[in-house]
Amino acid sequence: MKKPVIGIAANILIVEGGTMPGIYRAYVNNDYVESIEMGGGIPVLLPVLTNQEDGARLLELVDGLVLSGGYDVAPDLYGEQPSPLQGFTMREVDTQYLQLIREADRRKKPVLGICKGAQMMNVAFGGTLYQDLGSQLTGSFQHVQKAPRGDATHMVDTEEESFIKSITGKRGWVNSFHHQAIKDMAEGFLVTARADDGVVECIERQEGSFMCGVQWHPEMMAKFQNETMINLFRQFILKCMD
Repeated sequence: MKKPVIGIAANILIVEGGTMPGIYRAYVNNDYVESIEMGGGIPVLLPVLTNQEDGARLLELVDGLVLSGGYDVAPDLYGEQPSPLQGFTMREVDTQYLQLIREADRRKKPVLGICKGAQMMNVAFGGTLYQDLGSQLTGSFQHVQKAPRGDATHMVDTEEESFIKSITGKRGWVNSFHHQAIKDMAEGFLVTARADDGVVECIERQEGSFMCGVQWHPEMMAKFQNETMINLFRQFILKCMD
């Protein structure tokens, strides 16, 4: 049986130093590439394209889509003005993510959203975000961990009969590198995991093609041989083979 080809939605990195400051680079952290390989797929980077129709056609080349983490989401995409602690955004990346999500939906391609990828999935279907947890959600704890990326630093509580519970169990340990998070849920999605402070950690689509978004970074944990997170990629890739 052929391995499925998994597209990774790439970001744009602005080089700040060296001999070519200001140059744009198409990139993803290599943890994504390695995690998809460990899960049984063939990873392919999907760069940000200036032509939206061409960007959508990238979905013809793959069996599933992983939305990687990255810069903050532009708040006007969910009807808000920027708060004082809203971070750096890049319009062309957000536009490509929205295009890929909608095209994956149209083509019935499974989607796994990671960190920003989960947030963009929510925004694409009408949901909103906290622009900054520390200033907007009373009682939220530290979600930008001060620990190595592969270390788990807080727990999530999952819902019965959810995809994510089949991976992590009822209570699972995850890492955390985000200051934005899902606020109002998009129609058609369910919250299937939360941190103990109430922050949404996983969303899953109720009907239609498979879509799951996790707020943590499973690829960073898989890189350091966390079997639970390797299995997350494995189970997602199996869905891309259906």
